[in-house]
Amino acid sequence: MCLLMQLLEEFRQKLLKVGRNEKMNVLMIGVDETSIGGMLTVVNNYKNNKEFCKMTNLKYVATVIRSNKLVKIKTFLCKIPEIISTIRNDKIDIVHVHMAERGSVFREGFVVLLANVMGCKTVIHMHGADIEDWYNKQFVLIKKLIANIFCAADVMIVLGDNWLPFMRSVMVGHEEKIKVLHNAVYVEAENKANANATDILFYGMLIKRKGIEDLLAAFERIKDDIPKNIHLRLYGDNKEFDVLKKLKEYHLEERASYEGWMTSEKRQTVFSNTLINVLPSYNEGLPMTILESMGYGIPNISTNIAAIPEAITDGVNGFTIEPGDVDSLAEKMKNLILHKDLWVKFSNNAYETAKNEFSIKTHFAQLMKIYEQIM
Repeated sequence: MCLLMQLLEEFRQKLLKVGRNEKMNVLMIGVDETSIGGMLTVVNNYKNNKEFCKMTNLKYVATVIRSNKLVKIKTFLCKIPEIISTIRNDKIDIVHVHMAERGSVFREGFVVLLANVMGCKTVIHMHGADIEDWYNKQFVLIKKLIANIFCAADVMIVLGDNWLPFMRSVMVGHEEKIKVLHNAVYVEAENKANANATDILFYGMLIKRKGIEDLLAAFERIKDDIPKNIHLRLYGDNKEFDVLKKLKEYHLEERASYEGWMTSEKRQTVFSNTLINVLPSYNEGLPMTILESMGYGIPNISTNIAAIPEAITDGVNGFTIEPGDVDSLAEKMKNLILHKDLWVKFSNNAYETAKNEFSIKTHFAQLMKIYEQIM
């Protein structure tokens, strides 16, 4: 009873604070620095922006570590006391959790429920590229649990309009909570893409879902039809893909190379010699690699799935193809490599799209509006 009274008093104080129009306090839950992928890029955009941190009095707790399931669960459980103390001691108003599919739904879902009990408003920021497929494979009772977790949040953020039908089908009766918020990147002050660059870039996890083998097959088909100095460079995590074996299998040892994970320190150097960024994925959200390269002025070739067509307009600022269409991928790469006037058009349009629609400034303004609406 005493604990219940304490929680109610904390909630009352939050309401008084809102009435006085004081600055909000936000706790963000996400991945740690050992993690690899777009979610880390997204959370670092928040953590590293001084203005956003000041406006939100941002606190950050990393509950996800790059390791096996047992270590992930242990790490998460050890973070629960820190989350509770941060909510209490820093008088947190909004808990914003970054979520993917599988175990992330239940770990971060627990944080949402805990934050609700402690009187906080809650935001789920869904990054899971496989969330729909994963959800559809679950038993009925698990689906109900997932739906309850999603509906418990005050806001469900999805990365693009394409996710709306699925999320609405899960959050029946709570559809008004769903908000679209595109990922965003820091855009260069001017288009810096290099028309004389010689690298074709793949930047992401080297896994089947990302279409890495389709890219190798397509590049193998055109290697004798494009200048000999055009080189395919693969950057990303290589836990599941024997990349050196595959390069040999596709006879690309002299025309392609695996470069490891691209750190933020390497990015400018890599982009300065990138002609095209290629990501032939089968499942995605809104890939940061696409937005980051567009913000530099680099044209993209990707697939017409998820929120990708909301960034790449086929034939205007890049090309989109059907997943698995190796013939089309080969044709589009060859076309863009050989026709410099088309490359220049795509480059300028890609840069303008990133600047006008996917800039950090626009993203932060939209997120602050979401926060203010639930406060």
